[in-house]
Amino acid sequence: MLPRSNSSRLDALLARMEELYAASAHLASWDPVFTATYRWEHTLRVMQYGAEIAAGERLDHELCVAGCLLHDIAYFVCEAIPDWREHGRLGAEYCRPLLAETGFSDNDADRICYAVACHADGEAGFPHAHDPLSDAVADADNVDRFSAIRLFMWCKQHDGELHAMAEQMRQRLAKLREYRENNPLLTPTGRRLFDDKLALQIAFLEAFVRDADRTSPSVSSGREGTLAECFDHGTTP
Repeated sequence: MLPRSNSSRLDALLARMEELYAASAHLASWDPVFTATYRWEHTLRVMQYGAEIAAGERLDHELCVAGCLLHDIAYFVCEAIPDWREHGRLGAEYCRPLLAETGFSDNDADRICYAVACHADGEAGFPHAHDPLSDAVADADNVDRFSAIRLFMWCKQHDGELHAMAEQMRQRLAKLREYRENNPLLTPTGRRLFDDKLALQIAFLEAFVRDADRTSPSVSSGREGTLAECFDHGTTP
């Protein structure tokens, strides 16, 4: 969890969001892999990345962390989200009362609500001047979406027959390599963090695919043959 800061507003907002998370845990709409607990832990990590990006980009630490804390609020207050791309815009509608309750000014609330609204797909659904704060919140979210923990969750979601999983990983690798060539994040600090996550995922998925390819009854040792034939001829496969 984010260490307690000098901001009583952030501390109060964190406490209110934790209450919403706890109250939502019983909802049947949660995905069996991406549970309420996962979503809350993701939120806490996004706050940490948001703080790092805010420092690197010289943005307002408090507003950036608040936006990161609220970015997925829709998952905790809406029983159903028909399209994941809408969760930012849905969530922004719930942010303003919480921000007012915890002491944020109307101007600060405008900026935070905009960042929450457009973090998923860049569209806020209402007019607002571009704000670098929204870039930082979106980048913090995307950095964690490509973290080691998220990779583990992705593997759980696609758990199945080994070679079918390997094929899914090949498809993911193609997309990750595209991202490596054209980093899509919006801030220099976010791009640096994202490059680190891409390197980890690509290395792991490439190793998984290589091992899956080796998981075969055929062994290449100058000629193709079954394991039984290799042992018959005294060859170590």
